[in-house]
Amino acid sequence: MKIRYLLTLSLFCLCLTHAQNRTWESSDGRTIEAALQKWTDDQVTLKRADGRVFNLPLSALSDKDKAFVAQLIADESRKGGFSESEYAEAFDGAWVKFPKEKHNLLFQLYGTRDLRKSKSPVPLFVHLHGASSRGSDVETGKVEIAAQRLARGEQYSKAPCVILVPTCPENTSWGDHLPALEAIIDDLTAKLPIDRSRIYLSGYSMGARGIGSMIESRPDFYAAAMFADGATNPEWAKTVNTALWLWFSGERDLAKAEQTAKAFTAAGKLAHFEGFPEFTHNQIHWKLAHDEEVFDWVFQRRLGETAGN
Repeated sequence: MKIRYLLTLSLFCLCLTHAQNRTWESSDGRTIEAALQKWTDDQVTLKRADGRVFNLPLSALSDKDKAFVAQLIADESRKGGFSESEYAEAFDGAWVKFPKEKHNLLFQLYGTRDLRKSKSPVPLFVHLHGASSRGSDVETGKVEIAAQRLARGEQYSKAPCVILVPTCPENTSWGDHLPALEAIIDDLTAKLPIDRSRIYLSGYSMGARGIGSMIESRPDFYAAAMFADGATNPEWAKTVNTALWLWFSGERDLAKAEQTAKAFTAAGKLAHFEGFPEFTHNQIHWKLAHDEEVFDWVFQRRLGETAGN
């Protein structure tokens, strides 16, 4: 493992990737249009369009460019996560359960072996279940319909990703476990090649209220969130930059959900609303999970886009 790491690091220092021109800025405000040729922990090699090559110490770059290179280094260190991290067992085409002791919350992961072949980071899809699925334990592979549908052959092949399904303990709600949820997500993104611009949330009923708490807590973190009932708040439009897909039954507050969508649209943000007054609360999750359009829409979303993108 250590030898593999050293070989990876050596190749990493020599790799010729990210060879697209971008504007680089020095710590004193000077700029240069150049392509990144290679990088180390303390230096970058840039190539200008005229062929001239510059070796610059990281200390001479702006904070923004230092952060850009730091992210490249972090991404490189996570490349082997699907086969070498403590989560590697989850990427074999079957649900794998991780104990509560890991992050104070029981959770399951799903992914296929094909993720190990991916040449770029992949999305993370997080689903929070409703109140009836609460428990101190769960049968491996027992997850709600949205996560089930996404993990199936044709749908998954269209949107390969890491699927995370936590279990909410009995006599509690998701809002009680927000720190644990965020800790799990942070650990996964630190150790696996997850695309941080494509982290998606899904929730049904109590789970939808839970993802509402998550986007309130981290308004610039999640690319999209799909609500099957639950509750929404038009005030989110002032701070939250997560695209919303809102499907609500006649047994929940349709008017407020529609008002939330309109507030997002007015703010130049993305929101899709559909109300189904004839549907019961139990039916709406099945309706959402069996509609291919929602998954296509969600997986097209990237953090930071606006309605005009």
